[in-house]
Amino acid sequence: MENKKLFLLKGKVQHYAWGGYDYIPQLLNITPNGQPSAEYWMGAHVSAPSVIATANGDTTLDQLVAANPQQVLGAATQSRFGELPYLFKILDVKDMLSIQVHPTKSEAEKGFARENEAGIPLNAPNRNYKDANHKPEIMVALGEFWLLHGFLPEDKLTAVLANVPAFNFLTPIFEKEGYFGLYKR
Repeated sequence: MENKKLFLLKGKVQHYAWGGYDYIPQLLNITPNGQPSAEYWMGAHVSAPSVIATANGDTTLDQLVAANPQQVLGAATQSRFGELPYLFKILDVKDMLSIQVHPTKSEAEKGFARENEAGIPLNAPNRNYKDANHKPEIMVALGEFWLLHGFLPEDKLTAVLANVPAFNFLTPIFEKEGYFGLYKR
Protein backbone atom coordinates (compact mmCIF):
# COMPACT_ATOMS: atom_id res chain seq x y z
CA MET A 1 0.00 0.00 0.00
CA GLU A 2 1.25 3.45 -0.81
CA ASN A 3 2.29 5.82 1.95
CA LYS A 4 -0.34 8.37 1.01
CA LYS A 5 -2.77 9.51 3.74
CA LEU A 6 -5.60 11.04 1.69
CA PHE A 7 -7.52 9.23 -1.02
CA LEU A 8 -10.41 10.01 -3.31
CA LEU A 9 -13.36 8.03 -1.97
CA LYS A 10 -16.50 7.39 -4.01
CA GLY A 11 -19.52 6.19 -2.09
CA LYS A 12 -22.56 4.27 -3.28
CA VAL A 13 -26.12 5.53 -3.72
CA GLN A 14 -28.80 3.28 -2.24
CA HIS A 15 -32.15 3.36 -4.04
CA TYR A 16 -34.99 2.77 -1.57
CA ALA A 17 -38.64 3.64 -2.27
CA TRP A 18 -38.79 6.24 0.53
CA GLY A 19 -35.92 8.31 -0.90
CA GLY A 20 -35.99 11.62 -2.68
CA TYR A 21 -35.08 12.30 -6.28
CA ASP A 22 -33.05 15.52 -6.18
CA TYR A 23 -30.92 16.16 -3.08
CA ILE A 24 -28.32 13.38 -3.40
CA PRO A 25 -27.89 13.71 -7.19
CA GLN A 26 -27.44 17.49 -6.75
CA LEU A 27 -24.99 16.98 -3.87
CA LEU A 28 -22.93 14.54 -5.95
CA ASN A 29 -23.33 16.53 -9.17
CA ILE A 30 -24.73 13.51 -10.99
CA THR A 31 -27.69 13.20 -13.34
CA PRO A 32 -30.78 11.75 -11.65
CA ASN A 33 -31.62 8.31 -13.08
CA GLY A 34 -35.35 8.22 -12.26
CA GLN A 35 -34.83 6.05 -9.18
CA PRO A 36 -35.21 7.46 -5.66
CA SER A 37 -31.82 8.23 -4.12
CA ALA A 38 -32.44 7.46 -0.47
CA GLU A 39 -28.96 7.08 0.98
CA TYR A 40 -25.37 7.79 -0.01
CA TRP A 41 -23.04 5.38 1.79
CA MET A 42 -19.37 6.04 2.45
CA GLY A 43 -17.59 3.23 4.23
CA ALA A 44 -16.44 -0.37 4.09
CA HIS A 45 -19.79 -2.17 4.49
CA VAL A 46 -19.71 -5.31 2.34
CA SER A 47 -23.16 -4.54 0.88
CA ALA A 48 -21.94 -1.32 -0.75
CA PRO A 49 -18.28 -0.53 -0.06
CA SER A 50 -16.90 2.76 -1.23
CA VAL A 51 -14.43 2.75 -4.08
CA ILE A 52 -11.05 4.24 -3.31
CA ALA A 53 -8.55 5.48 -5.88
CA THR A 54 -4.99 4.30 -5.21
CA ALA A 55 -1.77 4.53 -7.20
CA ASN A 56 -2.38 0.87 -8.17
CA GLY A 57 -5.90 1.57 -9.42
CA ASP A 58 -9.34 1.53 -7.89
CA THR A 59 -10.23 -0.90 -5.12
CA THR A 60 -13.03 -1.08 -2.59
CA LEU A 61 -12.50 0.24 0.90
CA ASP A 62 -13.40 -3.10 2.52
CA GLN A 63 -10.68 -4.81 0.40
CA LEU A 64 -8.14 -2.13 1.32
CA VAL A 65 -8.92 -2.52 5.03
CA ALA A 66 -8.79 -6.34 4.81
CA ALA A 67 -5.39 -6.24 3.07
CA ASN A 68 -3.77 -3.83 5.57
CA PRO A 69 -6.05 -3.43 8.61
CA GLN A 70 -3.51 -2.02 11.04
CA GLN A 71 -2.07 0.45 8.55
CA VAL A 72 -5.47 1.62 7.26
CA LEU A 73 -7.38 1.68 10.56
CA GLY A 74 -4.55 2.28 13.01
CA ALA A 75 -3.49 -0.16 15.71
CA ALA A 76 -6.05 0.88 18.34
CA THR A 77 -9.06 0.76 15.97
CA GLN A 78 -7.90 -2.51 14.40
CA SER A 79 -7.41 -4.08 17.83
CA ARG A 80 -10.75 -2.90 19.21
CA PHE A 81 -13.06 -3.32 16.19
CA GLY A 82 -11.18 -5.32 13.55
CA GLU A 83 -12.90 -3.26 10.85
CA LEU A 84 -13.94 0.30 10.05
CA PRO A 85 -16.30 0.94 12.98
CA TYR A 86 -18.80 3.21 11.24
CA LEU A 87 -20.75 3.74 8.05
CA PHE A 88 -21.27 7.36 7.01
CA LYS A 89 -24.65 7.92 5.36
CA ILE A 90 -26.34 10.93 3.81
CA LEU A 91 -30.10 10.45 3.64
CA ASP A 92 -32.78 12.10 1.54
CA VAL A 93 -36.06 11.09 3.15
CA LYS A 94 -39.09 11.84 0.97
CA ASP A 95 -41.58 9.56 2.75
CA MET A 96 -41.89 8.51 6.37
CA LEU A 97 -39.70 5.61 7.38
CA SER A 98 -40.89 2.63 9.34
CA ILE A 99 -40.09 2.23 13.01
CA GLN A 100 -36.65 0.68 13.27
CA VAL A 101 -35.39 -1.38 16.16
CA HIS A 102 -31.64 -1.87 16.36
CA PRO A 103 -30.17 -4.78 18.33
CA THR A 104 -27.39 -4.67 20.88
CA LYS A 105 -23.94 -5.71 19.63
CA SER A 106 -24.25 -9.19 21.19
CA GLU A 107 -27.76 -9.73 19.75
CA ALA A 108 -26.56 -8.60 16.31
CA GLU A 109 -23.65 -11.05 16.45
CA LYS A 110 -25.97 -13.92 17.45
CA GLY A 111 -28.61 -13.05 14.84
CA PHE A 112 -26.05 -12.66 12.05
CA ALA A 113 -24.45 -16.01 12.93
CA ARG A 114 -27.86 -17.71 13.13
CA GLU A 115 -28.92 -16.43 9.69
CA ASN A 116 -25.53 -17.37 8.19
CA GLU A 117 -25.83 -20.89 9.62
CA ALA A 118 -29.34 -21.14 8.14
CA GLY A 119 -27.86 -20.26 4.73
CA ILE A 120 -29.93 -17.09 4.25
CA PRO A 121 -28.22 -14.94 1.58
CA LEU A 122 -27.11 -11.45 2.66
CA ASN A 123 -29.42 -9.86 0.09
CA ALA A 124 -32.49 -11.99 0.92
CA PRO A 125 -35.59 -9.90 1.68
CA ASN A 126 -36.37 -12.08 4.71
CA ARG A 127 -32.95 -11.54 6.27
CA ASN A 128 -32.86 -9.35 9.41
CA TYR A 129 -29.11 -9.21 10.12
CA LYS A 130 -26.98 -7.95 7.21
CA ASP A 131 -23.88 -7.88 9.43
CA ALA A 132 -22.79 -8.60 13.02
CA ASN A 133 -22.90 -4.99 14.17
CA HIS A 134 -25.32 -3.01 16.25
CA LYS A 135 -26.40 0.26 14.73
CA PRO A 136 -25.54 3.20 16.96
CA GLU A 137 -26.45 6.36 15.10
CA ILE A 138 -25.77 10.07 15.13
CA MET A 139 -28.13 12.25 13.15
CA VAL A 140 -27.45 15.74 11.84
CA ALA A 141 -30.41 17.21 9.97
CA LEU A 142 -29.50 19.62 7.17
CA GLY A 143 -33.14 20.59 6.67
CA GLU A 144 -36.44 20.19 8.46
CA PHE A 145 -36.69 16.64 9.76
CA TRP A 146 -38.89 14.92 12.33
CA LEU A 147 -37.43 11.99 14.23
CA LEU A 148 -38.97 9.89 16.96
CA HIS A 149 -36.33 8.14 19.02
CA GLY A 150 -37.03 5.58 21.72
CA PHE A 151 -40.08 5.29 23.93
CA LEU A 152 -40.81 7.37 27.00
CA PRO A 153 -41.04 5.50 30.29
CA GLU A 154 -44.65 4.61 31.15
CA ASP A 155 -45.10 7.36 33.79
CA LYS A 156 -43.79 10.10 31.47
CA LEU A 157 -45.78 8.86 28.48
CA THR A 158 -48.97 8.74 30.58
CA ALA A 159 -48.34 12.35 31.64
CA VAL A 160 -47.84 13.47 28.02
CA LEU A 161 -51.04 11.74 26.91
CA ALA A 162 -52.95 13.37 29.76
CA ASN A 163 -51.45 16.86 29.43
CA VAL A 164 -51.36 17.34 25.66
CA PRO A 165 -54.97 17.82 24.51
CA ALA A 166 -54.29 16.52 21.00
CA PHE A 167 -53.12 13.21 22.52
CA ASN A 168 -55.87 12.73 25.14
CA PHE A 169 -57.82 10.30 22.95
CA LEU A 170 -54.81 7.94 23.03
CA THR A 171 -54.91 7.46 26.81
CA PRO A 172 -57.50 4.64 26.80
CA ILE A 173 -55.63 2.86 24.01
CA PHE A 174 -52.39 2.98 25.99
CA GLU A 175 -54.13 1.87 29.19
CA LYS A 176 -55.71 -1.11 27.42
CA GLU A 177 -53.07 -2.16 24.86
CA GLY A 178 -49.81 -0.66 26.12
CA TYR A 179 -46.98 0.53 23.87
CA PHE A 180 -47.80 -1.98 21.12
CA GLY A 181 -51.39 -0.81 20.80
CA LEU A 182 -50.45 2.85 21.01
CA TYR A 183 -47.80 2.73 18.29
CA LYS A 184 -49.91 0.42 16.15
CA ARG A 185 -52.63 3.08 16.28
